[in-house]
Amino acid sequence: MAEISLEGFAGVAVAPPSEGDFNRFAERQAREMGGRADQIFSPQNQGEAARRLQQKFAETRALMQRVGVRPWSVVNLMPFPLNVNGVLHSRMAGPDGNQVPECPVGAPYVQKVIREVQYSIKDEGAGMDNVDNYTPIPWDPSILAQDYGIQFLDKMNAGGVILYEGDHPPTTPGLQKALRDAREARNRYLLRKVHEAENEWADTSGVRRKNITDIHRKAAEVLLHDKVLKQQPAWLLAVNDPQGERPEPCAGCGDVADGRAAICKGCGYVYKPVEAYKAALIEYGHISMDRLTAEEWKTVNELKAQRDKARAAGKAEKKETK
Repeated sequence: MAEISLEGFAGVAVAPPSEGDFNRFAERQAREMGGRADQIFSPQNQGEAARRLQQKFAETRALMQRVGVRPWSVVNLMPFPLNVNGVLHSRMAGPDGNQVPECPVGAPYVQKVIREVQYSIKDEGAGMDNVDNYTPIPWDPSILAQDYGIQFLDKMNAGGVILYEGDHPPTTPGLQKALRDAREARNRYLLRKVHEAENEWADTSGVRRKNITDIHRKAAEVLLHDKVLKQQPAWLLAVNDPQGERPEPCAGCGDVADGRAAICKGCGYVYKPVEAYKAALIEYGHISMDRLTAEEWKTVNELKAQRDKARAAGKAEKKETK
């Protein structure tokens, strides 16, 4: 080995690492490995075992830098956040606790860029010297991104997610096509969720209606925005009612109507006799008025008196013109 000459370095002051240097290194170590060495190892293993791991980690990190680490993008079109279980992905969670935020209704997509390599630690067991050996295993952004594809595209068959190398927005012709395909696949999945909610709402006992979740509601909202659904489902109207009131099934046919409806469109049963009379949908004395309270009868009679007066005035004016 050639002897290394120190000539020329005489008198050069070498500053020891500052507290800030140590803190920056500790932060990078915690970010990449999930914790500092003094947090990862038990007290009895913080010596030689930790030193060996640090050496292996430095070698592996240098190798990854030589190979080159490219960022990967995860694009979410779903109305819910994308989260993959596991320690590695949990390190990428944002302040809200989610790894890839949900796509708001009306927004084209949300892009998450994975830039850093994450490391797990493999326990190789103790060697002949009775010192524990740990090996850092690198997981580059491409592997981390593909896990979202496995979870939401392969297992759930949900669509609404695209993955690609790079941190640029999905504006190229190829990625634009991928977005369109992902949106169509997402809408098919969301439509299945809407049908699922319809089946739960059809239970007139109300027991299964509690199974309708925010996912069902957001699915309907997205499909309404994309004009896949032509009208709001009854269960969405009921849940979004600011009064918290849910329309009861029709007493005549069991159908569940829009909470604003006065008459059932299925069988003609009058839900709200006063509103129906105000809208001139029923005549005074309709059988549904037998359900009116004293206060409601007062309202109906006052309205009838006004209409009778207006009708009489109209007839008188017609005679005068003749």
